[in-house]
Amino acid sequence: MLLLSSAAQSIYWLGRYLSRIQFACQMLPFEHDQDAEKFANAFCLPAWDANSLNAIYLDPEQPFSISTQFYNVQNNIQQLRAVLTPHAYSELNQLTKLKDNQSESVCAVVGACAEVLEAEEEQVFLFYNLGREMEVLDQQCRLEQVSENQTEKVASILSILDDNGWGSCERTWSAFLEDQSMSSLYNINDDISAKFEVCE
Repeated sequence: MLLLSSAAQSIYWLGRYLSRIQFACQMLPFEHDQDAEKFANAFCLPAWDANSLNAIYLDPEQPFSISTQFYNVQNNIQQLRAVLTPHAYSELNQLTKLKDNQSESVCAVVGACAEVLEAEEEQVFLFYNLGREMEVLDQQCRLEQVSENQTEKVASILSILDDNGWGSCERTWSAFLEDQSMSSLYNINDDISAKFEVCE
């Protein structure tokens, strides 16, 4: 039996947010204007050089910033208090209670948060892992670097969820594998979102 949709969706997005932050922490700081502009275009960010792109990630007022994404992580953890094991909730709560949400502080704790979630029971881990791997796939797709290893990871998770009664994403997933475009990725994202709405 699967988790209720609200809990499953919160766990899924917790995985996406943590993966998004980890990716940003690995990429920063951008140093070359041409690379930064290409990256900004791929992720639809209003930046034109390395300095402006770094500023977007480091400015807590920006919706795509590390601080804003971490705020989403904090909110999702609070919503999952009744779903996570007491030990996991306590650890995550402690890890995310930073004195400040500056990027350096956030980057130092997101890996530990991921480790706590990876040790959770299977249902929690499945939706967390789906979110994490879909975010990595999104990153690769935008950068036109989709790997076979990544598509195999996502396919495996979707197959396990289907076997557990969540429903199949075969049509949209097969379409994505055909062209690996952002349009097809949006379709699989929509399919996943729809599954959350009906898995109560």
